[in-house]
Amino acid sequence: MFRIAICDDESVICSQIETIIMNYSAEHSLSVEIQIFYSGEELCRFLKSGETFDLLFLDIELKLLNGIEVGRRIREDMDNQLMQIVYISGKEGYYLDLFEVRPMHFLPKPIKADEIIKDLRLAMKLTDRLGGTFTYKKGQETYRVAVKDILYFESINRQVKMVTVDGEELFYGKLSNVFTQVSKYYFIHIHKSYIVNYLYVAKFSYEEVTMSNNVILPISQSRRKAARALQIQYEREGVK
Repeated sequence: MFRIAICDDESVICSQIETIIMNYSAEHSLSVEIQIFYSGEELCRFLKSGETFDLLFLDIELKLLNGIEVGRRIREDMDNQLMQIVYISGKEGYYLDLFEVRPMHFLPKPIKADEIIKDLRLAMKLTDRLGGTFTYKKGQETYRVAVKDILYFESINRQVKMVTVDGEELFYGKLSNVFTQVSKYYFIHIHKSYIVNYLYVAKFSYEEVTMSNNVILPISQSRRKAARALQIQYEREGVK
């Protein structure tokens, strides 16, 4: 579960960010939990109780305890160096003040949906929550490998070859069943015999892809339109 906090004294802003994230998460089968706070004091009390978040959207112009002070307390008093903080403000000129807090990003108001989504994806990468685990069997044994380490899958007769950053593995199975497991991540079914991890595509052309290990794989004619649509979508999201 990827935990997100939104802290802004404007309920409209909180609702807007929450809706963008929930819609995107539902569309991409992402498991997220969102909690809203309307003041820096409320957020700090919650964090001091031992709770934490993976990503925090934090307004700078909070009424009493402003966002910069909240960020300092998170980093210094609570010694939380892992929470990704995205500052929100209707004004500019805070950049020097934010230096010590090390925010992931600064978002100007009005909020734009594509910027929220980009920050969500980046935060998930930075906290290593983007990829899950792929499970497969060899005989009676079950094996697991991190999705983020898989370059591509290839169907060879009744077997599947999985190419990872560490080497290759063969196991019996169907590529359709493999895709069921990995489709919610950045994998594209480019050919009846190939499923590729977009994060390891070095070059994407109309008829083929070149993977990071220099292997060139074909995109079948029937899948070119869908593959191109996913490529455009991932580029808009700022993947890679």
